[in-house]
Amino acid sequence: MNSKEKKLVKISYIIYYLLLITAMIYCYLNHNNNGMMMGLMASFTCFLVPLILKILGFKSVFEIYIINIIFAAIASILGSMLGAYSIPFFDKILHFSSGLFITELAYMIFCYFKKKIDFKTNDERKLAILFINACNMLVAVYWEFFEYFCLIFLNNDAIRHYTTGVHDTITDMLVACLGGFIITSRVVHYYRTNKSNYWIRLV
Repeated sequence: MNSKEKKLVKISYIIYYLLLITAMIYCYLNHNNNGMMMGLMASFTCFLVPLILKILGFKSVFEIYIINIIFAAIASILGSMLGAYSIPFFDKILHFSSGLFITELAYMIFCYFKKKIDFKTNDERKLAILFINACNMLVAVYWEFFEYFCLIFLNNDAIRHYTTGVHDTITDMLVACLGGFIITSRVVHYYRTNKSNYWIRLV
């Protein structure tokens, strides 16, 4: 990232924590203990993706940082703390977006391990497609595990077990899968035509 992009990322984090503090105060004034508990978790969720990138040795990517902060704010602050998950389709849109985001990130990781982006052989291309979709669904499953643990240990029914049974879990993973398929289609299009697109250029 250049200096201007680093400054914008810092400003984004400041805005994120101002929103978080405001949400914490709101939850406290409304005796929303569950919201405050989720606020403690939201205080570090915005650093998860950058931490993974740092561990893997990636250079800082401006778009990934910004997408991560926005996603964390919507999911953790607006959704978990302020109850936006009760809005129809809010949850599904988030899981669909995560499918896009995680699959793109998985393709970056695959290219990092292979030390290139231009895969010529069919075996490499098939492996890339398998890898990115497997990573996407792995994260989707782990997220549902996390929501289940919230139910068991925090009595927070984010998984909507008592109202929908397995329906919410399955549809969450389904829309994440669909998001992953969209990124996969752009990768396949690049392989077939050799014409770059935004998702390829981002890698």
